[in-house]
Amino acid sequence: MVSLLMLFMLFGTLLPVMQQLQQSLHLKKERMIAFETLHEGAKEMRGFKNTSGERRVNGTVYRWEMAEQLCVHYENYQKAEKTICIE
Repeated sequence: MVSLLMLFMLFGTLLPVMQQLQQSLHLKKERMIAFETLHEGAKEMRGFKNTSGERRVNGTVYRWEMAEQLCVHYENYQKAEKTICIE
């Protein structure tokens, strides 16, 4: 009975913590790829005079464009639209 209680406590507390940690890491990875896309966009602007483009990584499309600012738009794995801009 004690071992069953220990097993329940272990999975009841650690599993949600691990899932939250995994979600957080996934969101950070997507944000890092978005910043890499901004960097690639800046290089294409300077080298090829392009003002927009896109990059596909792990099924996610990162679209960058230069309007007033250099911005990248993408939809994260939670289906929320995200935008990151630099001046």
